[in-house]
Amino acid sequence: MISAKNLEVKEMKKSRLVCLTAIVLAAVLMFAACGKSGPDQKSPDGTGKAKTKDSTDAKTKDNTEEEDVTPYTYTHYYNYDWWNLKEWGKDEVSKYMQKKFNINIEFSKPDTDAQAKLNTMIASGDLPDSIFMDRNQDYLKMIELGLLQPLEPYMEKNPTLEQNLLESTREMLKVDGKLYIIPQWARSDHTGGNMAWMYVDSIYKKLGSPRLETFDDLYQYACRVRDEVPKTADGLSVTPVQFAEGGDGGVLLDAFYRSYGGVRNGWYTVLDGKYQLLFRDPLFKEAVLEINRWWRDGLISETQFTDSGDQVLEKMVAGRNGLLFYDQSKDDTNKFRKIYMQNHPGDSYEMVLPNLFPPAKGLSPNDIYGEWSNTVGGSGIVITTKAEKPQRIFDLRSFFFTPEAAQLLMYGPQGHLWDELDENGLPILKKAENELTADEVNALGVWFWMEPGFADSIDKLKYAMNEKMPPDKQSWIVSNQANLQTPIKWITDEFVGLTDDIKPTDPAGINRTLVEEYIGEQLPKAIMANSKEKAETMFDDILKFADDNGIAAVEEKAGAVYQANVDKIGTELKKGRYAK
Repeated sequence: MISAKNLEVKEMKKSRLVCLTAIVLAAVLMFAACGKSGPDQKSPDGTGKAKTKDSTDAKTKDNTEEEDVTPYTYTHYYNYDWWNLKEWGKDEVSKYMQKKFNINIEFSKPDTDAQAKLNTMIASGDLPDSIFMDRNQDYLKMIELGLLQPLEPYMEKNPTLEQNLLESTREMLKVDGKLYIIPQWARSDHTGGNMAWMYVDSIYKKLGSPRLETFDDLYQYACRVRDEVPKTADGLSVTPVQFAEGGDGGVLLDAFYRSYGGVRNGWYTVLDGKYQLLFRDPLFKEAVLEINRWWRDGLISETQFTDSGDQVLEKMVAGRNGLLFYDQSKDDTNKFRKIYMQNHPGDSYEMVLPNLFPPAKGLSPNDIYGEWSNTVGGSGIVITTKAEKPQRIFDLRSFFFTPEAAQLLMYGPQGHLWDELDENGLPILKKAENELTADEVNALGVWFWMEPGFADSIDKLKYAMNEKMPPDKQSWIVSNQANLQTPIKWITDEFVGLTDDIKPTDPAGINRTLVEEYIGEQLPKAIMANSKEKAETMFDDILKFADDNGIAAVEEKAGAVYQANVDKIGTELKKGRYAK
């Protein structure tokens, strides 16, 4: 459990939510079989440490009883100006839930400046019935002011949420002993995956399909691409190694530091059992100097730190890179691989194997940490004290955590994309998802209503549906996630809530912002230095700047929370350099 000051301030990454909106346009599963009839779904059965004000009494006396199935309309606000709104009840998925719960939802979002809009709503008390928002200082402020409803009374009547969230997850999400949020993309298992090393198959074969098992193998391969394949078959220049966009160099750190055996949480890591700034780690320094070597050797694009996502994509779909470190799941949204394969028949992007993150320095693959997630997610749905029937809202949103909801959200209700279930209870699709038109996807509403998304049920069903297809029809993305990325992914909550006691306006918060912004500006310059000596000097200067500007106070506060987390739930840093 954490206090009102101890809730993780965490920006929702737009890429994940944008992916959820856009993924409907690129399907991942194909099916053909016959089987028994499924249940009739066409006829829904209706079923901080600051003292906080307890709003339970005010609204537990709401007019809603468990059996209340009278028509109910409530307002739902997305606290993001970029959110894509869609009218409830117009597609088959939301229409099914509308009938099942006899609920209508009126959606809204800010036109601009979400922060200012939310501040106005809080100050005036003119709140919607529910809000989709980050767990941040605004969230804590609303709890402190008594504007949000604790969920325990509603869980007593409907245990669905409690049954699907780990007890440790619920405790981690509590503020002053109470749960106020229905989390987005909570999980209990280490499924999924995103970042990976890939190569352009035609270039790989042209160079004799060399071994790519270690980090040095990647370096040697990149040098050969530079020397032997300067241009594509279309006459375009080739960059030996292309990374995803990112002006602060973070994506390069994910590739290099991980292969060196390190684990980072933003600009911080665990060193000698303590939570510290990354720049104190000699191994991190070694990894940065290695990136600098690749840069000086002409293996990384000169525009790496200035290219936009669209500019990187333009190069990718033209095959203008020998190696690629990128989120492979984005082939469902920007279709980088599909477009390349369509324009270059017989060619493709393929995953570097057998090690998704090839080990450096003679390390064993078992010493390398894959991607990691926490169990609590980063945002979620809250119910405000304005809601007249909070139990009804809670019941609807809790439904999203069930296997039934996962099937509905991904494949729609019975009678549209599917009529029957196979012997394992999986839908038998009438039409492969990747054959659906954009209009058909929109009419169905599949993959759109993922708030809250529950990773456990979504991934389990996604993998099962993909596995039953013929190998040549399986989704490249889902197969990668199920067979390559999930086995090396890990899950931990030890890094949750570390900076919640550091408000942006506190001295430590001001210094933290100053130091982290400085790192984001100066690290790329160190990577681009024209000599190893200059890169090392610039690296040391970054650490000195951090020390001179109070980063120790940030480390102390975050480190205390980290240690408390470890004392409570343990650590997953148990192998390689972290083994004791």
